[in-house]
Amino acid sequence: MRFSLFALFALGLSSVALAQPADKKPTDDEKKSIDLVVKAGGKAEIDPRLPAEARVSAKFETATNATLTALKKAAHVGAVDAFDASACTDVGFVALKQLPHLRKLTLGKSAMSGPSVAALAQCKELRVLYVPGSGLNDTELATLKKLALLENLDVADNPITDRGMTSLKSLERLQVLYLAKTNITDTGLMELKSLDGLRALYVGGTKVTGPAAEKFADEMPNLRQVKR
Repeated sequence: MRFSLFALFALGLSSVALAQPADKKPTDDEKKSIDLVVKAGGKAEIDPRLPAEARVSAKFETATNATLTALKKAAHVGAVDAFDASACTDVGFVALKQLPHLRKLTLGKSAMSGPSVAALAQCKELRVLYVPGSGLNDTELATLKKLALLENLDVADNPITDRGMTSLKSLERLQVLYLAKTNITDTGLMELKSLDGLRALYVGGTKVTGPAAEKFADEMPNLRQVKR
C-alpha cells in the first residue's frame, strides 16, 4: 500500500500543478497557516504547484481530531497528508470541509463513516483523494461522485463492489484510479469504460481477469495497461 501512496503523490502532484511561479517564500497570511500546522504537530511548506490562494502543504505522521479541527483556521492549506489517521473520527473528518481550497487529501489508516464521507464530498476543489483501507462501502462511495474535479482517487482495500463502479464512472476527469484489493469483477471493470481520460488503473487483488484487463486497456484511448 505504500507503493500506492508514493505513486499517487507523483501522479497527483503533477495533475494539480498549475501555472504558478516557483516562489516558495510564504506571505504573511501563509505564515499564519504554517504556524497553525506546526502547532498542531505537523510539518508545512509552500508548494507553488498548488493554487495561489492555498499553497500551504501540511503533513502529519499521526493525526487526531484535534489536529484536523485545528486546520479549520488555516485557510491557506491546499494539501493535507495524514499518514496515520486511525485516531480520527467524524469530528475530525467533518472539520476538513472548512478548508475552502483543499486540492489534495491523504487519509491513511482511516475509518470512514457516512457523515465522514459526506463531509469529504463537500470539499469540491479536491483533485486528489487517498482513502485506502477505510471501510468505504458502495453507498458511501456514491457520495464521492459529487467531487466532479477529482483526477486521482485511491479507494483500494475497501469493501466496494461492481455496484460502486456505477458511481465512479461519473467522475469524468479521473486519470489515476486505485481499486486494488476490492471486490470488483470484470463486470465492474467494464462499467468504467466511459472514463476515457484514465491513464493508470490498478486492480491487483481483485477478481478482474487477465483477458478482461487486456481488453479494457485496448479499448481505452489513454490507458496503456491495467495493473494487476
